[in-house]
Amino acid sequence: MATHTEEQVHQHLYSAGLEEVVKDCPIFDDPAPIIDIDPDEEPNFELWRLIKRRAYDRLQGLHNTVRYGSFVGSKISLPIDSSRSMELDLLGTHEDGLFVLELKVDRSAERNAFSELFAYSNYIAGMFALSGHRDITNVLVANLDVKITRQAFLYDLLINDRNIIVYKPSFSTDEITSLALDLWLPSDDDFQHFTNDLLSHEAMACAVISFDDLEGWYDSEEEGGSLNEITRKHLTMLSGYAAQLMEAERLHGFCFIRKPWKEIPRYYRNSLFICALNPFRVAVSERANAITAQINPDKRSELFEMPEMAFDGRVIQIAQRALRDCLAHNSGGEVETPYWGSIVETSAEVVFTHNFGFRPTGMLREAYTSYLNERFEIEAAGGWGDDLSMLKINNVNNWLQAWEFMRMCGFARSETEADLREDDGGEEPW
Repeated sequence: MATHTEEQVHQHLYSAGLEEVVKDCPIFDDPAPIIDIDPDEEPNFELWRLIKRRAYDRLQGLHNTVRYGSFVGSKISLPIDSSRSMELDLLGTHEDGLFVLELKVDRSAERNAFSELFAYSNYIAGMFALSGHRDITNVLVANLDVKITRQAFLYDLLINDRNIIVYKPSFSTDEITSLALDLWLPSDDDFQHFTNDLLSHEAMACAVISFDDLEGWYDSEEEGGSLNEITRKHLTMLSGYAAQLMEAERLHGFCFIRKPWKEIPRYYRNSLFICALNPFRVAVSERANAITAQINPDKRSELFEMPEMAFDGRVIQIAQRALRDCLAHNSGGEVETPYWGSIVETSAEVVFTHNFGFRPTGMLREAYTSYLNERFEIEAAGGWGDDLSMLKINNVNNWLQAWEFMRMCGFARSETEADLREDDGGEEPW
């Protein structure tokens, strides 16, 4: 790349077109599946694998459409104000809509790659009222030599849920016409590092809003140890609406309803749980240290504590709004913020209660449904299968299976399953 300027690469790419220079991806073109299914094995609870599988599915779909796209504009000036403008390298169309492409040949310019790319994408999106963050595909052509750029890619793909794809340029000869673009894919180490940084019980913000029964609509009466259908129906609808609010806020977590068994004494008989990953509870040390070293020591704790508390406040507000919008007018409720790591392991919270209306959101929804689909694939291959419904949505919303997933499948915990069983006296808590 050092022998060719960005201008030369730009001109050749624009004249040749993506189909000519984008190369096949062996992983996606190989008929073998990305993740082999062994019918003799149980589903793997490593969360990074589930996230990798979902991410690769996304990238494969983007790669198979963008590579056949066509350019409609080059070096397009986008006015910022009357005196300034920014220049979009390439604008194009593909099967799934529009894409913007940013070239970064110089390593020094790579650090600003994503901020510039998304600035162009947002500008184009502003032409179309109500277009979403995935309506425009973002294409970056760069070497990704800078670690911070690789981390930014994963963050925007998995957390911000953007349609984004990266190609690395290479040359087989000294001629500019030998330009080839190879799809860049994160490694297993990238996914493991990313998952360990962001996903843990300790990072989960939890707001619980509790409220009284409402005669004729939802109560604590039981039939054969089970709640009546009218109660389940109305409170499940409440949880479903809360999940919509969480999705609108792009929160990664889940919500569900808890009611204590009839014979268990509690003042409030209904609780809505809103749980979401609080990104301010787990800071990436490499970046955090670079910033905190430049901040007055008396202010360092404030840097982390204030946004963490503000995020918890957002979760509480969603719980309060869900009740305000769904239950009888002026229904009150009491809010608590318990530690989720204790809730998920405490018998009084998950055994002696009716738990239902489970709804996952964001990245945890993607990981959970990937896990369930892997279970169905194993069963279809003639292997291990247990408690699977013919209709998959029954499994997606099943509290017991969700609880097993939340407790076991890769949250950053040091205990093994044997350790957990030993802590519980040798028995599972169900």
